[in-house]
Amino acid sequence: MRKKYLAAALAVMLLFSGCQAKNPSGKTDEAFQAEQMNEDLLAASESLPKSEQLYFEEGLQITGLGVTYDGRPTSFDGCYYFPAIEAMTGVHVSIDWQESEGYSSAVATTLLVGKEELPDIINPTDFGVMELADDGLIIPLDAYLELMPDIVRAVGEEHMDAWRSSDGHIYTIPSVSTIRGSFSMMLRQDWLEALEMDLPETWQDWLAYWRGVRDNDLNGNGDPSDEIPFALAESADGERCLTLLLNAFGIAASNDTQFCVLEDGTYTMIYEHPRYPAFLEAMSELYAEGILVEGYESFSYASIEQAMGNNTLGSTMTFAASGAQTNTLRESGVENALWISTQPVAGPYGDRMIQERELISPIWCITAGAYEKGKAEDIIRFFNWCYTEEGSRLYNYGIEGVSYTLENGEPVLDKALIANGFADYRAVGINYEPFGGYWLQDAYMQCLFAGKTIEDLTDVQYETYNGLFVRNNAFFYAQPLTIETESYVKYRAPLITEGVCKLRDQAIRGEISLDEFWSGYETLKERGLADVIADADAYYRNMMAGGVHS
Repeated sequence: MRKKYLAAALAVMLLFSGCQAKNPSGKTDEAFQAEQMNEDLLAASESLPKSEQLYFEEGLQITGLGVTYDGRPTSFDGCYYFPAIEAMTGVHVSIDWQESEGYSSAVATTLLVGKEELPDIINPTDFGVMELADDGLIIPLDAYLELMPDIVRAVGEEHMDAWRSSDGHIYTIPSVSTIRGSFSMMLRQDWLEALEMDLPETWQDWLAYWRGVRDNDLNGNGDPSDEIPFALAESADGERCLTLLLNAFGIAASNDTQFCVLEDGTYTMIYEHPRYPAFLEAMSELYAEGILVEGYESFSYASIEQAMGNNTLGSTMTFAASGAQTNTLRESGVENALWISTQPVAGPYGDRMIQERELISPIWCITAGAYEKGKAEDIIRFFNWCYTEEGSRLYNYGIEGVSYTLENGEPVLDKALIANGFADYRAVGINYEPFGGYWLQDAYMQCLFAGKTIEDLTDVQYETYNGLFVRNNAFFYAQPLTIETESYVKYRAPLITEGVCKLRDQAIRGEISLDEFWSGYETLKERGLADVIADADAYYRNMMAGGVHS
């Protein structure tokens, strides 16, 4: 097993260290206020009283390896959160923060040491929970649930299966969100009006809109070929492909879009779904028509936001808050621009659905090293404190009298702090997502609308509200679990990421025929993909029957 970790470690040319605090909103008046807020929060964190719920008089040192992103502050000098935790609980958290790029290799490098030298906690991310569990490097937490009642309450009985890993055990301290919505289908209202069309309701309506975007110089720049009818963000490894359109064909896919549950209760890969042949044929037709443009499989959320703001994109499914790109368009002179949120695309069979936000996100695993040092139970007690009212208020609102005040007993965030929505709020370390916690809808709403009421929202903000809380409400579905059996771990890279996903894109682009796709898929099944399907279905049936694999 050391050879596997050593090979991954040798592939790393540079390991990124965590970055210092920075303000993503630039040197505006609000940015200056946020920087001052950061200083005030740091100062206030030093004098916070001890928690009456949990305090380690002898102190508790927790070391970890974690992944950060989006320029979040990571050092103890960077934000109030960790000094505040230490003042209130006596827990000193020291995380070796790595950038997301190359993180799996950083994990592999760390795992070269013996168990006794492992950090206490580790973020598994794409390295894989089951990879760590199978090698005995992390511990299951099932026996400790009584030590984390607040975490269990936040997860909720109806979501316990989403917390479990593919062997039926719980291995992770999660981050929990109470907001169901995240993404929304969006289109240009001004372009729809220019085409003299009503809001699309059927598959044919959507086709008509997309063709209208393709065939007309809607951005008025004299180039009728630079408009993009439709775009979806895909994962870097290509597994997540055209999720919303899978949904439009009645395929309720897992987060990685590779698995689904059939009507008869069979858990299988999406390629076995009776509607997948029609989906694949339709996607190849959309590509041939120029509705799916060249490079459709490589769009990122960043490139989609850029296209939304540079007057070239006609529709997309992305974060509902991305509708703020309307302001970018207006500032560039497109005065009547408006990105609006719509209901999900209705497919040819009448299906219409959208993935619910992952409410349970795995963040931390407790290592075998922490267990052997006798620290596991104390670490669990600490994380449970983070989910208490006291801990979650620190995570969601910061420090009373600095970043929020109490009005009628309820926390109200400082208006200057949230003037830029989430930007400055997160720049000072509130809602510290890399560490995880219990994200409350109230705090989310205050940030999203900069403290305004619904009646005070601008048209841009109102469309974000529609996308998150109105238009998609009737169409959410909980994503099926991606079941990481031994065969899945073994075959994922060669037979899924580099196998069927590549065949899918070749078929959509017309590089191979649909018959060649299906022939290639059957070959992959013979090489082991059939084992992935069978093992996952067996586990799923056992899980639904109330059993647990050991």
